[in-house]
Amino acid sequence: PLSSEILETLQKEIARCNREGHLHIQLVLNERKGFSGLFAYGAFSGVENYLVMAGEKADDLDERIGYYGERLVLLARQLGLGTCWAGLSYRKVKGTYRLESGEKIGCMIALGYPDDPGRKLKRKSVEEV
Repeated sequence: PLSSEILETLQKEIARCNREGHLHIQLVLNERKGFSGLFAYGAFSGVENYLVMAGEKADDLDERIGYYGERLVLLARQLGLGTCWAGLSYRKVKGTYRLESGEKIGCMIALGYPDDPGRKLKRKSVEEV
């Protein structure tokens, strides 16, 4: 579980991002179904905490979600958490978040303590992309 200090820091920044970005980002805690089973595609294990990146449907919603989502990812990394953006490999679990009329989910971001925090991931070089 995330410490109360980490939760407080995240919640304050989420509130700031929601206010500045006109978003409805929500932190879901201690919920295992969102990143389980077939939806996980083997990339996720034991995810219990995640951000629901939502907002009112608009042409620039994805851009705002990207900007403020990455701001939260950078903060999470500073707090010692691992993160992973999930655009399609998550499950919408009713009752874990709330959407207002006209809102949609753009993506979710898994948060937690990585099993191997020092492991470097293979990345393609610029030339390979």
